[in-house]
Amino acid sequence: MKSVRNRLVLWMAGVVLGLMAAAVQAGPGQGIRSGPWMVSPYVDLAGTYSTDIIQGPTATEDDYYLDSEIGLKAAYSAYMIDFSGLGFLAARNYADHSENNFGAGGDVITLKYGLREQLQFQLDQSYRHVEDLDKHGGEVAVGGISPDSVLDVSSRNERDINQVGLSAGKNVTDKAELDLGYRYDAISYDTASLADLSSHAGQFEAAYGVTDKSAALVTLVGGVQENSVMDDSADFYRARLGMKTRGTDKVYFKAGAGVQQYNRPGDLGDKTTFNFDAAATWRTTDKIALQAGGRNGTQMSSLYADNGTEYSVVWASALYRMIPTVILSLNGAYRVDDYLDAVSGPNNTLVDRTDKGTAVRARADYLTPASFMRVYTEATYETVDSNVSSFDDTRVTVGVNLQY
Repeated sequence: MKSVRNRLVLWMAGVVLGLMAAAVQAGPGQGIRSGPWMVSPYVDLAGTYSTDIIQGPTATEDDYYLDSEIGLKAAYSAYMIDFSGLGFLAARNYADHSENNFGAGGDVITLKYGLREQLQFQLDQSYRHVEDLDKHGGEVAVGGISPDSVLDVSSRNERDINQVGLSAGKNVTDKAELDLGYRYDAISYDTASLADLSSHAGQFEAAYGVTDKSAALVTLVGGVQENSVMDDSADFYRARLGMKTRGTDKVYFKAGAGVQQYNRPGDLGDKTTFNFDAAATWRTTDKIALQAGGRNGTQMSSLYADNGTEYSVVWASALYRMIPTVILSLNGAYRVDDYLDAVSGPNNTLVDRTDKGTAVRARADYLTPASFMRVYTEATYETVDSNVSSFDDTRVTVGVNLQY
């Protein structure tokens, strides 16, 4: 963690000093600007009450904790080049259970070059040292490819996450589009009882416009998954047909469905299943935005090294700008994880483990008259109904974000 902190501090200091050496324009809440560059340091402080900080299946522990984070956002925009970067350091301090205190840090970088009429490239890179929720991770595509999530309950443990993606896209004609993508994911846990995971995936996608506002899709995906315990890797192949919108700002829709072949290591067996991946955004008015999506897949397990899960997840969110200074948002997700093989359950019996998780978050943001200050409050509820390890946790948070 110390090396991570030093690297991020040097990166932040270098960007700020570089801008100070140039002619800059500064405005609280609007960032520091110099030509095509913009940087914005920020501080976020949030106090939370949690009904179950350990998320144990048989016992619960409630507590208050303080999350504090400092970071720097940077952006560069010029002809054919768009860059965005984030570096952050964070800490959590519990009121009573100080033995659970932890630190976090990392970076998230995206660089886009070129135009789709010629050839457009995008590079994504992120490293995060986290515990509990991965605040800056998100379930977003890297290299144009949706992630295979680590869905075990152990994913809340202290861990290092590395992600790299590279994609290229081109509008071949006014109707035909081609995209290629590659992504790498690696998760390393701080405890020897959990298997580290890594994966490589490549994707080819072709789209052809069938109307002015819609296009047909063909998507082919292939990849390998490995863990730190087994000598052999798993491999998977997916083929989907779908549709997406074209040339519209208010509505975005992309969905595909097809088949997946998942080949497990050694003699553990292979499986063919239905596969889907969908996402939609609808800006109904200037004040309201709606999002929804879902996907499924198969993932090796960190909790059971010779096992894996078939997962399905769907989510939805709504954002409402009630007045210019107040923003309300509501998010929900539901996921099901079915383990491929029976696992040890209560009383040393073998059970077909299934976890069904639900998470809901309601949040209100107030943009204060001081343009650099945002005050927010949120309430979250998360529950996992499992025949092996269940929990539910309610959190109430009040926080403030200061951004130059």
